[in-house]
Amino acid sequence: MMKRIGSGWIPLQFPKSFDKDLRLLVYSMASRRLSMGFLQVVRAIYFAILGFSPVQIGFLLSIATFVSALHYIVIGHLSDRFSRKVFFILGGIFASLRLVIFAISSDFWFLALGQGVGALGEGAGAGQPVVSAYISDKSKVVDRPQIFSTIAVTNALAATAGSMLAGLPVFFQKIWGVDIIRAHALLFWIGAFGSLLSIIFVLPLKDSRTKKEVVETGRKFLNVSDWRVIVRFSIVRITSGLGWGFIDSLLPLYFYIKFGVSGEVLGPIFAATRFLSVFSFGLIPEVVDRFGKIQSLVGSRIITGILAVAFSVTPWFPIAVVLMISLRIAIMFTMPIRQTFATTLVPPDEIATAIGVSSFARMTMRSVAPTIAGYMFEAISLSLPFMIGAGFLVANGLLYKIFFQQSDCIKENN
Repeated sequence: MMKRIGSGWIPLQFPKSFDKDLRLLVYSMASRRLSMGFLQVVRAIYFAILGFSPVQIGFLLSIATFVSALHYIVIGHLSDRFSRKVFFILGGIFASLRLVIFAISSDFWFLALGQGVGALGEGAGAGQPVVSAYISDKSKVVDRPQIFSTIAVTNALAATAGSMLAGLPVFFQKIWGVDIIRAHALLFWIGAFGSLLSIIFVLPLKDSRTKKEVVETGRKFLNVSDWRVIVRFSIVRITSGLGWGFIDSLLPLYFYIKFGVSGEVLGPIFAATRFLSVFSFGLIPEVVDRFGKIQSLVGSRIITGILAVAFSVTPWFPIAVVLMISLRIAIMFTMPIRQTFATTLVPPDEIATAIGVSSFARMTMRSVAPTIAGYMFEAISLSLPFMIGAGFLVANGLLYKIFFQQSDCIKENN
């Protein structure tokens, strides 16, 4: 069964290209997306409730981003060399450990440790190197757009549910009379359980790497035969990381400081954003058929940049909410397009390493954004990080066009 949206389709059940292993992987990712959904809303606000300054909050978020950068390149390469499955399991363990640390301690350095540990388990999306590589191992090129779009839908629905959980601390306060910090701790315990549940789904998963492939993979440096395309893709992703790092990392804190709203209000708003993005995915086939993958990415980045600037200067909460939802949908809309495009840049046995290298470049540069944005919040302006982020996103779109427009047209013609 499928649901028609425009000339695209939103899957209401798994396509035929999904075998049992891909379905188990989707269930596992969805379990972890529940926790990531509410963490995105409450984490920065919770740190502010604990009394940390915007600079300290930005630093805590930067730690996770930097560790993620190292995680992407190391784990991406190791999964090409050895096994995909073992890193799915480790990801669930690390994601759970972060939430346990959050639940038992409010000390700054323990929270920093939790951020670092949790970053090793944040790859619960289809753009994560091991996941993308596993999908490529298990599918044909022609089936990947549908697979990535389906995963984008399931992840968005799981994140929608997770975002709604962001209001639970207030509920716990009213029902059980606990203080706000203890109420958040209860939410973190719930998230830890969800992350552990993700491990159960991947235990029966069949690994996609054969011994022969592992041996052949080890003959090339970092499993890459041509570094030029990966360098270009990494440069493009650096601008994306900086742009989205300035815009998204402290977005809940921005609402908390400027409009005085916290998780119980922002949770449904973020949930609505994720839910509405599901319907935008149904337009992807029509948009890509009409404009091509690269032009679609360029248009999305420019539109997101314009919306980010408008968001940064509006003084009215309702308009700010509409603009925030719009800019997040605009950036999420092209995620399946970018993920599919990335899997066509290099041979299948190099995909995890290639995405890992480009993600390392992206996340390394993105790791500086939250701390700088926190300083700007504290000392300069709440609006400035969003304007800077908008500039990087527009540059990202232009670099896609400069580096990949011609090669993408050739591939589509072939």
